[in-house]
Amino acid sequence: MLAEIGPCYETIYEIKKIVSILYSTTAKPMKDCICAIVVYRAHVNLMFTRGVDLKDPQGLLQGAGKAIRHVKMFTADDIDRPAVRALIRQAKKRPDLGKPDTALTKVTTRLKAKRVAAQPAWPRLF
Repeated sequence: MLAEIGPCYETIYEIKKIVSILYSTTAKPMKDCICAIVVYRAHVNLMFTRGVDLKDPQGLLQGAGKAIRHVKMFTADDIDRPAVRALIRQAKKRPDLGKPDTALTKVTTRLKAKRVAAQPAWPRLF
């Protein structure tokens, strides 16, 4: 992934049992998202927030929403398919992506976890 995107902002979200990793051009991961990896139990989705605008001659993109499309991956080798890498390169070249204030020389990673209140081991009686 990072070989295609290069220096970027990487934001890791953990909500309940789902982990999402967003790759963006600026510190605004939702606004300037290039793509995201969403980890599920049986597969991983490579999500493109403006996937509807990508050229997809291999027909890999799935989804029926207004903008978002994704590619389902079942093995680690799926990311190395040339068609998948081409989609990542296209997404990085979107003209509406913001530019960082200073040129990035490395990946900047941030972790955002939703805090869940600890549940007592015994049932609540009152």
